[in-house]
Amino acid sequence: MYKIKRYFKGVVKQGKMVRWPTGKELMGYFAIAVSVIIFAAVCCSIDDFIIAQLLGVLEENLVTSSSGSSSSSASTSSAFRALLTLLLGQF
Repeated sequence: MYKIKRYFKGVVKQGKMVRWPTGKELMGYFAIAVSVIIFAAVCCSIDDFIIAQLLGVLEENLVTSSSGSSSSSASTSSAFRALLTLLLGQF
C-alpha cells in the first residue's frame, strides 16, 4: 500500500513541475495544427482530383482504341477497363 501511495505522490510532484502553456500559446498551437490539417486536406484533394482525371483520360483512350483491335488485345483492354472502373468506384 505504501508503494502505491508513494507512486501517486511522485505523479503529483511531476505534474506540478510541468510547464503548462498559457492561453495565448495554446491558441497559437491550435492555429498551427488546424492550418496543417487544412493544408494536408487540400493537397490530398488536389492529388485525388488529378489522379481521377488521368484515369478518366486513360479509360477513354482504352475504350476508343479497343474498338479496332484484335480479340486478345480487346480482352486485355476490357480487363484493364474493369480494373479502372473498380479503382474509380464505378461498378
